[in-house]
Amino acid sequence: MKVVAALFGLAALGFALAAGAQTEDWGDSNEAWASSGEYEASKALCRELRHREPPEADRPTPAQARALQGCDSEALYYGIGRPADPEKARQCAFLETERDSDGAFSGRAMLMTIYANGVGTRRDLDVAIHLACGVDGAPAESHGRVSHLAELRDSHWSGSDFGYCDDITSGLAMGYCAGHEARIAGDRRDTRLAEIAARWSPRERRMLVPLRQALDAYATAHGEGEIDLTGTARGAMAINAEEALHDEFLAMIERLDSGRAPRLSSERFRAADAALNAAYREAVRGPFYDSPGSVTREGIRDAQRAWLRYRDAFLAFAALRYPQVRRDSLAAWLTEQRIVLLRQESE
Repeated sequence: MKVVAALFGLAALGFALAAGAQTEDWGDSNEAWASSGEYEASKALCRELRHREPPEADRPTPAQARALQGCDSEALYYGIGRPADPEKARQCAFLETERDSDGAFSGRAMLMTIYANGVGTRRDLDVAIHLACGVDGAPAESHGRVSHLAELRDSHWSGSDFGYCDDITSGLAMGYCAGHEARIAGDRRDTRLAEIAARWSPRERRMLVPLRQALDAYATAHGEGEIDLTGTARGAMAINAEEALHDEFLAMIERLDSGRAPRLSSERFRAADAALNAAYREAVRGPFYDSPGSVTREGIRDAQRAWLRYRDAFLAFAALRYPQVRRDSLAAWLTEQRIVLLRQESE
């Protein structure tokens, strides 16, 4: 998703600039925005565990490090695009800290998750707390995360579902978590689509490629151009908007491939087309606001053009794969989906 790259391409900078984010150990944070008395207990715990580093034996050997060059601990731990391998995820996370690629789902933060859950190594919540003390975030997030881990330790918790997103409070962190969820969901969609396409002819599978490219372009244009991105949660909002379109696409393919597509008349298509034009005119009428991240007339226009290309690509693909589905019926289905989004712009 291009919008994810656009919003989080400067992840290292953005991670450090979270609302009131600290860039050093939470126990040493003395900035005004992090000086609330309620934070003192978690800071004291960070100072107490300052030297509780992971066992040296848990670090990758030189041979393991060479084999894991360019690795992705998030994908390895959560099984994104490959079978989950928590042990390699741990080794990879150590390498990510060394190459200064720490983020919400890499390096130190992933090691925190691994040691907290005891998946990929022996559970050690003191080590997890120490690691959490160096994970950037808003003060309330740092305090909440350290306190949460301390509660898990003191209650002798034995679960395996602790994660970075459990204690977020900032809009920026919401974006990171939305991006993480989108990676997992996207992998599941790809797997499901591959299962469906396995029954298709080689030509049909080839025709799916330009259709998915058109979908990606439309989803990006919608997320960037038709979603209000003025708030701190803009990353999450854009990603969620894109995800909804990708989910909608897969649902359509599933219905078409199982013969459950709606049967809509040519009159229904003509009515939908007229309603689409009216909804578009209303959407580009505004009002629009002169602030960074606001929806613009140009953004709606670009998204509409991207949708038209997506619609045409879908109709061309369907003519090959689903010749029994009338073109007007599918066009009406697609058009009515687009009308819903355009009318949201006018509300």
